[in-house]
Amino acid sequence: MTRQAFIVEQPRHGTLRALNYEPAVERLRRTSQGQRIVRLRELVADLGSGYATVFARIACEPEYGVELLSQSDMFAAEPQGRIIRRDSMEHPERHEVQKWQVLIAGAGTLAPTELYGRAIIADDRLVGKYVGQDSLIIKFKEPGSDASLFAYAYLASATGLKALRASSYGTKILRIRRDILAELPVPQPDDATVKHVADLVRKCVERREVSSRELQMARGELEALPEMLEAHAMCAERRAHCITWNGELVTLSAWTYASTGGALEHLQRQWKARLGDALVPNGLFNGPRFARVNCDPPHGIEFMSQRDTFLIRPIARRIMHPGFEERMLFARRGTIMIGGHGTLGEGEIFGKAMYIHGRFVNNAFTQDLLRVVPSSGNEALTYAFCTTLVGMRLLRSTAVGTKILSMRPDLLVRLPFPELDEHKMKRIGDHVDSAVNAREEADAAETEAIRIIEEEVLPAWLA
Repeated sequence: MTRQAFIVEQPRHGTLRALNYEPAVERLRRTSQGQRIVRLRELVADLGSGYATVFARIACEPEYGVELLSQSDMFAAEPQGRIIRRDSMEHPERHEVQKWQVLIAGAGTLAPTELYGRAIIADDRLVGKYVGQDSLIIKFKEPGSDASLFAYAYLASATGLKALRASSYGTKILRIRRDILAELPVPQPDDATVKHVADLVRKCVERREVSSRELQMARGELEALPEMLEAHAMCAERRAHCITWNGELVTLSAWTYASTGGALEHLQRQWKARLGDALVPNGLFNGPRFARVNCDPPHGIEFMSQRDTFLIRPIARRIMHPGFEERMLFARRGTIMIGGHGTLGEGEIFGKAMYIHGRFVNNAFTQDLLRVVPSSGNEALTYAFCTTLVGMRLLRSTAVGTKILSMRPDLLVRLPFPELDEHKMKRIGDHVDSAVNAREEADAAETEAIRIIEEEVLPAWLA
């Protein structure tokens, strides 16, 4: 973020804050001959009617409630919220996510890597879930139309982010003024360009849905095993457990043995293999701590925090290379990154796993992420197992610490690991490959749609 000075030709009576005047948006308001501009309000049927409406979150069992997503949950690669009663909300229909809606993070600060002001289009991963008062839902008059999908690509671009943030009000925690947002100008290029951008957004949504389904199918191969079904029944419900332990005592922490409700001991009896058997030598480690010095492209490297790594559209930070061995900073394709520091909340990153592929190969990662490097042929199985509920519970059973937990490597390598026949291994591998390839295609399609907005559409209006 840099300071800037500019002149506003026509200050609006609704605001006198410099924050609410973005140079690019002001230029878009002054159309030249032959240029078409529509206001966002002309495209939408509902502009955040449930936004900023406070309600109590009454927790309940999954079969009796609905899933409520926080801002960070909305942008997660695998969204998972908390379960609350639907009647907690006065108008629940205003908070329910439908396909092709645009969801905007509506509370936060102006830091470059903040979620505030960022937009995501709703696909099947989000449909049927609910968002809280900090999220703004844009429902278009023609959901899924070329015009609405082009508008989304514009809002998701860097210029769109600035425009959304320019509609802010507040002091420390900013929120979006819907009256300013409604008047946001959306450029309208020729029909062919609008359709091309819209088709790229459709491809992005379709490939994200394919990626999600393929990953669920990979897990399903494991979750259908009789021993996994028993283990799931033992540890799925979060409650206090009391068990008898007959095995070796590798630690005096009762959490290690009891937190899985007997699933750990059960799987240790069923499987002779251990997680350490599936890894390369020294294939389990955290990166070193180091100072992070910001810099501007093309200098430095892209750096991922724990939160960034698990987002569907990561927000990398640009920092100077710290100067140590790159193996401790970067990761090869097939490495499993696990949230290695955190707390035990159900929606927390701690214990969750992510497969390194595509753009992530060129990113540096925080030391908070635990690197798990499987041996050749074990990448897909390791990833699929770690992302099951049973796998996450087992990973979390190695937690040590007080408020901010970490994982003990010696306990991790002792965790039970699935023993599968060659055909089941291949099916899991095929599903995981399809999942990561589909996500790469989705990322490429959305990136291209945004590139067209930034490099081909907007320059014609801003020249």
